[in-house]
Formats: sequence, C-alpha cells, structure tokens
Amino acid sequence: MKKSILAVVLLLAAVVCAQAQNVSSLSKAARMAYDYLQSEGYKPTIDEDDDVAFKYQGYNCYVTNDNDDPTFLSMYIPGVYSVDLEDVSEEYSALSVCNQYNRGKKLVKATISTTGKVSFTAETYVGDATNMQEFIETALEFMVRGIGAWRDMYNEL
Repeated sequence: MKKSILAVVLLLAAVVCAQAQNVSSLSKAARMAYDYLQSEGYKPTIDEDDDVAFKYQGYNCYVTNDNDDPTFLSMYIPGVYSVDLEDVSEEYSALSVCNQYNRGKKLVKATISTTGKVSFTAETYVGDATNMQEFIETALEFMVRGIGAWRDMYNEL
C-alpha cells in the first residue's frame, strides 16, 4: 500500500515538474495568459504544439506560444463550424459571412482554414502593464458571442 501511494506521489510530482518546465519555455504573452488562467481556475495545459490549452463554456480554447514575437498574444477557438470546401456555393457563403462579420468587429475575427474549419481569434500585444484579466475575459466573451452571431448570419444567408 505504501509503495502504491509513493508511486502515485512520484508520478504527480513528475507531471507537475514537466508542466513547470513547459511553462518556463512559453513566450512572455503566453506565460502571462497561462498564469492568469491558472489563477482563475481554468486549468490550462501546454499542448503538443506548446500552445496553452483550456476550456471555456464547453469550447476548446488556445493561446498561441510565439517565441519569435514574445509580446504577441493570440487566443482562438478553432473548428466551431465545418464548411464543405468542395461545395463552391457553401464555401462562398461561409467566406462572405466571415467577411461581413469581420467588417463590424474590432477585437474578434472569424476565419476559415484550408481544411474548411471556421475559427474565432482575438489578438493583441502585451506589455508589463497589460490587464490580462480584462483582455482574456472580454475576448472569450466576444468570441463565444461571435460564434452565435456568425451561425445566425450563415443560416440567414
């Protein structure tokens, strides 16, 4: 029994240590976002691409880790809708809705990937005085609202 408990404790310690090492390799912006998300109970993790992954209202969300541009912060919610790119009419409609949506927005943008997945992004640059709470909470709220607005616009088309 004692050996089992010791094995579990050692395993947990190794996971925590590995996570700490991953966090130290994050860019300034990604590390600030990770620290904020962790402090608010979001339970962020570092994924295989070294991006910060977390859940928000059932959506898989990410903060990109860009060591080439360490003060650039990009958050996104990928794949909220799939477009059949072989159907030219459907692709055109989805692109048209993205364009229409993006024209009226400042913080959040809708994009379609080369695989036909509609995603929502929010981007900014961070400094030492950046209010991470305000940016992250606003961006998440606007992205989730945007998903609903985009779907409504697409369905109306």
